[in-house]
Amino acid sequence: MNIIFSAGGTGGHLYPALALASYIKSQDSSSQILFIGSNYRIEATKVSEYGFMFKGLNIKTPSGSLLKKVIGYKDVLLKIKECQKIIKEFKPDVVIGFGGYTSYSVLKASERLKIPYYLHEQNSIIGKANLTLLNKAQGLICAYPLELKTNTPLHLLGNPTSYQIKKSSIANLNDYGLSNDLPTLLIMMGSQGSMIVDEFIYDMIVHYDDNYQLIYVCGNNYYDRYHKLKLNDKVKVIAYENNMPSLIKACTLIVSRAGASALSEIISANKPALLIPSIHVTNNHQYHNASLLVKNECALIINEAELSRNLLSTKINELLNDHDLLVKMIENTKKFNYDDSAMLIYQLLKNEIGDNIEK
Repeated sequence: MNIIFSAGGTGGHLYPALALASYIKSQDSSSQILFIGSNYRIEATKVSEYGFMFKGLNIKTPSGSLLKKVIGYKDVLLKIKECQKIIKEFKPDVVIGFGGYTSYSVLKASERLKIPYYLHEQNSIIGKANLTLLNKAQGLICAYPLELKTNTPLHLLGNPTSYQIKKSSIANLNDYGLSNDLPTLLIMMGSQGSMIVDEFIYDMIVHYDDNYQLIYVCGNNYYDRYHKLKLNDKVKVIAYENNMPSLIKACTLIVSRAGASALSEIISANKPALLIPSIHVTNNHQYHNASLLVKNECALIINEAELSRNLLSTKINELLNDHDLLVKMIENTKKFNYDDSAMLIYQLLKNEIGDNIEK
């Protein structure tokens, strides 16, 4: 199987693609895999760390002023011919895009060369690039149920990062200086952290006197302010965690943003969550992601505008002291848990290639 992945811009787009690519390679070591992305975003360094080939485009996300957006969109269109050249040289059987503006250039080039392509949508509402490319796709692979008016087949197969989460072990909390026998809250705000949320968490940690244990993954930008604090013995603050799935599995309740990657990890570990959606994201997709889980009683939500130390602390204590509610939330996460997501997507792509050979 020769397959091109187009994914990047953010970890939410890239890590599911890397998880699927890793699974495919584990099943068929002869598979040839190429990633195409931007030279200026996360994929430019991360893809090679996973051992995959990468072709970079000098393309930036259209954002900022109107002029910058116009220039950005022009770059996206101009890169289609460059992508055609790359695709012709690699000769893929199929192409799959995981969202982001770079994927538009790659998949439009694929369409012009009559190479079949699939889309993967990690969020509960479809992104702009995927929506634009939808009608010519062989199929849209969804992490959540989507309501779309389209003739393109929708495949509800989940997020392939579940493959890596399923493989991970449960962390030993003794390694963090904590007990494995006490309820443990994990607060995670992504690799960069969150300035707004950190203010309330800092206040909560400084005045901490609760019975549960607390691990706060604050992000590299905010670690210094905690480094010299004398913390309660039940509190651990770390800048970054290399094996987040293992730590999530070891904890009782998760406080998190509502991005696609974080939610995939939380759901795959069947953990209840208190979600604080970021308002600084495209299409307000974090709010929609969180709302879907709240509707299905997998999580609770605190809107950023309503956030305070007292509200955050109250909600956490209410959840940790309500065993029946936690059990209910755990059971409800299983509605969205596709442990075999990577395998199902791989089979779908194999079937596509087989159909093309027969034709």
